[in-house]
Amino acid sequence: MHHVTARSIAQEKIFKDSGDYVTGIRILADLVADGLLVCHQFCFMPTHYHVLGTFDDVPNAIHKLNRRYAVAYNRRYRRRGHVFDSPYRKIEIESEAHYDYLPCYIALNPRNHETWPYSSYPGMIGTRPPFSFVDPSPIVESFGSLAVFRRTVDELRDGRPRADAP
Repeated sequence: MHHVTARSIAQEKIFKDSGDYVTGIRILADLVADGLLVCHQFCFMPTHYHVLGTFDDVPNAIHKLNRRYAVAYNRRYRRRGHVFDSPYRKIEIESEAHYDYLPCYIALNPRNHETWPYSSYPGMIGTRPPFSFVDPSPIVESFGSLAVFRRTVDELRDGRPRADAP
């Protein structure tokens, strides 16, 4: 499992409105449908995105995501050139501590994390409809339930340590 993030060039807003976000999410869903990854969590922000997923080939999947989005973005805004800064960042999730923290970090990216429509977190906790292409089962397995995951996110947001932390 990997956490992948890609940022825009010069912190330019590359997700400017709901149309841009929907395009990015649709491309991610298409890559899942094509079997390039299993998406466990995602969050699209104005200048970057996060994907937590199980990939067969991370470089291939992320190249397709970034390329397809850049083509759509450049066409929409009648521009040319790179959209994402290179290279994207990928982190293989190997430690339990990292795995326990990372889904919370991704969930907390937007200020209005419980209702942000361009993140899978609200669908996981029931404040928005879930995205059908997201498989949160590894997160549920790690935390024991989505209720515990939500409580942990709230505790981190409030600066409180997890009750079961060593």
